[in-house]
Amino acid sequence: MTEHLALVSRAAIPKFSDLSIAFRLLMILLAATPVFALTSGARAEAAFAMAAAAILISAATGAQRDVAPAMRLIRRFSVAMLLPVVWMMLQIMPQPFSSLTNPIWSTAAIALNDPTLWGRISLDPGSTMRGLFHYLAMLSLLTGTIIVTRDRHRAETTLLVLSIVTAFISLELLLGRLAEFAGIIPNPVEALITVAALAVLAGGAVIIMAIERHLSRRDQDESSLTPLLSRLAIGLTGTVLGIAAASSLAPRNLLVAIALGCATLLFIAVVRRIGLRTWPSLTLFLIFAGLATILLIPHLQNSRSAGIAGFAAADGDSLSLAERALSDTPWLGNGVGSFAFLSQVYRDFGAAPTPAPPSTAISVAVEWGFSGLVALAALALLVSAALFMGAVRRGRDSFYASAAAAGILALLCGAFCDSGLLLPATQIAAAVMVGLGLAQSEGRTKGDAG
Repeated sequence: MTEHLALVSRAAIPKFSDLSIAFRLLMILLAATPVFALTSGARAEAAFAMAAAAILISAATGAQRDVAPAMRLIRRFSVAMLLPVVWMMLQIMPQPFSSLTNPIWSTAAIALNDPTLWGRISLDPGSTMRGLFHYLAMLSLLTGTIIVTRDRHRAETTLLVLSIVTAFISLELLLGRLAEFAGIIPNPVEALITVAALAVLAGGAVIIMAIERHLSRRDQDESSLTPLLSRLAIGLTGTVLGIAAASSLAPRNLLVAIALGCATLLFIAVVRRIGLRTWPSLTLFLIFAGLATILLIPHLQNSRSAGIAGFAAADGDSLSLAERALSDTPWLGNGVGSFAFLSQVYRDFGAAPTPAPPSTAISVAVEWGFSGLVALAALALLVSAALFMGAVRRGRDSFYASAAAAGILALLCGAFCDSGLLLPATQIAAAVMVGLGLAQSEGRTKGDAG
């Protein structure tokens, strides 16, 4: 009897040591994302950080056969993941060379008569430290998602839940336009429109999945249309709600970003159908995307502002403040999280406080420096290209990687239009979409076509 109980106990251990706990936590966090769209603050930030850490710990302590393939994928993108950490740590650390530090520190040393005061790159080291912790939480969520969604069934469920959640947030945006629901979203309603872009792409990926699953008939009976109809209903609902929210609230520039994401999704589906190889597909896409960019940029810039501020859809006062801050930004930036402090310095006397930067790109340029903006944009493009190639190479389940590649391109373009990517709800949805795409960018074994 004792031996039988011991065998039962040992058999029950994997139930609690596999990835099921991490998967359930990920689903709970995704389901709570609409709540993050309605609230913000230190408590919400702490709740998200704890949830992300729990997901990563649960996923990383799973069975080695499940974790090892995901870790190989993560190592391939480790530079892209760790560069922001190194950059923020460099901004926080005291610098022995005055040429690297922000001039405000030398002024403070003179005012305090303390020549031993070491300067830093960041104007506000405390905010930069909080930004570092927030990024580590996002990195935990991304890494945990990669580990959890290597399994096809978990990946499918995650995509469906992501589509439902982003569609629900799009519905919140539409309801927020009605007088009866005015003020339901504390953030500016337009800032969350980036989530609607992700809803369109996630819904499109679900539609492609439904059609692919139905044509292959590998996971359903020959006569059953229920899986096809249920997936189509979820995908179409997300796409329609996302398009409705975007067409009602999004500026023209962001609509172009959404169109680029949809074009990427459709382009990958077409080249896979006709059997075009990976590198020719990527080259052809880059040619088309480059020509479209050259033709569209002159029409997308705001004549009131120059540079990256010309793409932002914001009022004149916000853009003027941003241009003044950009003109004085050091090449290593003013420190992550310092825009709120700088907005107090650069705003006109008597002007209303600026609650958020005109766009994510402006915030990154001011806080990370123009070199940081270029580096982050280049890394985003490289990850998107890797996902693009992974989607074209896969024999099936390519829609995960194609949705992530399209999402990165749409978010990158949208970052120059508004500040939606700075909101936690957008970041959670984006991290899960990209993590899901990376996890499914190759088959269960290295080199497997899927």
